[in-house]
Amino acid sequence: MTSLQRLCAWMCGFAVIGCSQPAGSQKTEPEAKGAAAEPAKGTEAKAPEARAAAQTTSGQVRSDVALPLPALLGQPVLSVEPNFGEHQGKGMARTTCVRFAPERTFFRCTFALQRYADKGDEWAGIRVEYEDGLAASIGFDGYKKGTGPFDPKVLLRAVGLELPDEPRADAPAEGVRRWAWFNDRARLKIGEHQYRVEISVVGDDWARSRIDVVRNEPLTPEQKAKIVPPGAGKPEISEPPPGP
Repeated sequence: MTSLQRLCAWMCGFAVIGCSQPAGSQKTEPEAKGAAAEPAKGTEAKAPEARAAAQTTSGQVRSDVALPLPALLGQPVLSVEPNFGEHQGKGMARTTCVRFAPERTFFRCTFALQRYADKGDEWAGIRVEYEDGLAASIGFDGYKKGTGPFDPKVLLRAVGLELPDEPRADAPAEGVRRWAWFNDRARLKIGEHQYRVEISVVGDDWARSRIDVVRNEPLTPEQKAKIVPPGAGKPEISEPPPGP
């Protein structure tokens, strides 16, 4: 039993306790002008439909990568850990989890965070957040195969993601750039759960880049029954989405 498994087992014990006219036909000049205008009207009318269709496109997940996300997210600790190398650090645990849909809310659950080495040597480290013994979120740190100017799309491809909308970009600190796809921009569902995606880099250095795929969906009735008061959770583990 690994240290994380022992940690989850201890925490579980603690918890128990406490989305055209025919050829040759003639038209007068006014009629001809009216007919010429019709295609333009049709195109104009279709534009909102095209935009609406784009908004219904979902994020896609590829399986032709070293660590396919569906094989990790939503899976139990015993299925997830063999995909990685040794533990990096001792990890941590707490008795609350957090969601940001529609607003930041903490609820009681058995939470554990562990960072691992990457067997494939593509990343400096991989972080997994577990909720009640299942992998809920995953983060990849320090992409080792990046070359040239930093491009967030490279990280998306590296983890097998194709997202339908453009991200919200900002600079939360000096030298830091961030690209965020909240639920409405990512429209990412893996298994039965929804996720948001965030990429950041410090000084455009590939070694200081990271991509996080974070579970984010409305609470279930069971989770709503376990909501804890504001201030009782620990937001530093799952960071809130940037801006409104």
